[in-house]
Amino acid sequence: MKRAILAAPVLAAGVVLAMTGFAAPRASDAPMVGSLAPLMQKELQWGMSHKEVVDVYNKPVGLFDVEYAPLLARLQPGVQMDQLAADKDSRKANFERSYTEFSDSPTGYDVSALHAEYTYKNGEAIQKVFKDGKTRYFFYIRDHLWKTYDEIPLKASSPLGETFRGAVSKLGGLLGGAGRVIAGDPSQGLDRTTVDWQDASEHLRAIDRSDEHLIGIVLEDKHTLVNLHSLRANKPEDPFALDPSITAITKGGVSDPNAGRADAGASRGRGR
Repeated sequence: MKRAILAAPVLAAGVVLAMTGFAAPRASDAPMVGSLAPLMQKELQWGMSHKEVVDVYNKPVGLFDVEYAPLLARLQPGVQMDQLAADKDSRKANFERSYTEFSDSPTGYDVSALHAEYTYKNGEAIQKVFKDGKTRYFFYIRDHLWKTYDEIPLKASSPLGETFRGAVSKLGGLLGGAGRVIAGDPSQGLDRTTVDWQDASEHLRAIDRSDEHLIGIVLEDKHTLVNLHSLRANKPEDPFALDPSITAITKGGVSDPNAGRADAGASRGRGR
C-alpha cells in the first residue's frame, strides 16, 4: 500500500511531462558534424510505418533470422534446436506486440526515463526490442518512424565504455568533434545532462543515465523535429487545473452565504 501511495505523485509528474512534451534546447544550435548516417540501422529509414519496421526484424532472413542462423547451424535437429527456434519466434512476437499508442490513457512509459520523448493525443506511438546487448525504442508520429532511442549499458565490455564522460569522448572522436553539453533542467524537460550533435538531416543526443549504468543514445529526423509544433497540434490540458465552474465561483474571493444572516442577528441583539 505504501509503495502505491509513493508511486502516485511520480506517476502524476510523469503524466504531466509526457502530455506536455517539453522541448529541449534547439537542435539547430548543436555542433555540426560530417554525417550521423552510420549510426542509423542500414535496413531502416525515417518515415517507415511500424509494420514496415517489424518486417525488417521479423521477415524471413530479417534481422532476427540473421542473428539466430549461425547458432541454429551449429545444432543437430532435436530439443535444443527446437528451443532456440522457439526463442526466436517468441522475440519476434514480443516485438510486434510491443507497439503502444499514446492516445488518451497513461502508459507505463510515463514513469520511465522516456517520459519527455512523446506526447498524448497526437498520433504518437512506440515500439521496443532488445537486441545486440541494448534496448532500442522506435518512436512514431502518425505512424511514421522519426526517432530511435537506444539504452546502452555502461560497462567495461561495452563499445562506449563504463562512464558517461568516456562514452561522450568516444562519440566525439567517431564524429570528428566535441558535442554541446547541456546541463539537466527539469523545468525545460531535460531531467539529465545531455550532449548533442547534428548533421544536415539528423540530430543526435547522448543522455547521462549513469545512475542506471546506462547511456541513452537518441537519433532523430530533423525534418520531423522542426515540424513537431504543428504535428503535435493537440496541446495538453493541465490535469491539475481547477475546473472552470470552480474558478468562476471562487473568482473575486470566497464568501460565506451565512455571513449576512449572522450580521443581521448581531445587530438585532445590540438593539435590545
